Amino acid sequence: MIDRLCAFYLLTAFLSPLTVSAQSAAEDSILYRSAFSHTLAVYYQQTGDQSAIFNGRLYTGYGFTFKEGIPYFLSGEFRQESLVYDGIKFDDVPLLFDNLLEVVITKDQGYWVQLVNERVGAFTIANHHFIRIVVDSLDRSLSGTGYYEVLYQGHSTVLKKSIKKIREELSSAEGILRSIDQTDRFYVKMGNAYFPVRTKKEMLVTFSDHRKEIQQFLRKNKLKFRKDKGNTLNRVTAYYDQLTE
Repeated sequence: MIDRLCAFYLLTAFLSPLTVSAQSAAEDSILYRSAFSHTLAVYYQQTGDQSAIFNGRLYTGYGFTFKEGIPYFLSGEFRQESLVYDGIKFDDVPLLFDNLLEVVITKDQGYWVQLVNERVGAFTIANHHFIRIVVDSLDRSLSGTGYYEVLYQGHSTVLKKSIKKIREELSSAEGILRSIDQTDRFYVKMGNAYFPVRTKKEMLVTFSDHRKEIQQFLRKNKLKFRKDKGNTLNRVTAYYDQLTE
C-alpha cells in the first residue's frame, strides 16, 4: 500500500509542473502526453496495478460445444503472460486468445473480460508473440486488421495469420454438429511492405534478388515449403537477411 501511494505521489508531482506549460504551447502538449504515458507506465510497473486493462465487456463464450477443434489458441486454459495495453506493458496477466472471434480475454475476480482490441498492441502466450496490425480497407496484402503471430524478426519479419471458422453438419441423431476449421496464412514484411507467401513460387519471387542462393539453400537443407511452410519460410528469411546484411 505504501509503495502504491509513493508511486501515485510521484506520478502527480511529476506531472503537475508539466500541466501548466502544456496549456501554453503545442510542443509542451506533446511533451506532456509523452511524459504522462511514461510516468503512468512506471506507476503500473511499480505497483503491479492491472486495473487499467479490466475495462472491456464480459466475455460469454459459446453456448454450444465443438465436435472437433477449439476456438482458442493452443488451449482454453488461462496462462500468466505479458500484454501491451495502451502502450503500457503488463506482466503476469491471465490471458486467453479466442482465435475465432479475434479477441484477447483476461480474468478479473472470476469474470472473463474481453479486452478492447483497439487498445491491445501485443501479447505473448506460451512463447508465441502476437502483434495487432491495423490494415487499410484498400490494402489486400494482409488478411485485414487483426492479430498476427511473429514467427521470425530480423531485418525482415515473418508473420502468420491463423483464421478459424465454424463448420456445421446436420446429424439425425445429434442435431447440428459444429467443428473448427483453421487456415494458416504467411507473410513476409520487408521495409514497410507486406508480401503474402502461399507457395514456394511466391516465396522465391519475394526473395528474387537472391533467388539462386535461396534455391541452393533449400536443396542443401532439404526444406520443403509445402510440407512445413512456417519453418521453411523462417529459415529462408533468416538466410536472406544474412545475404543482404
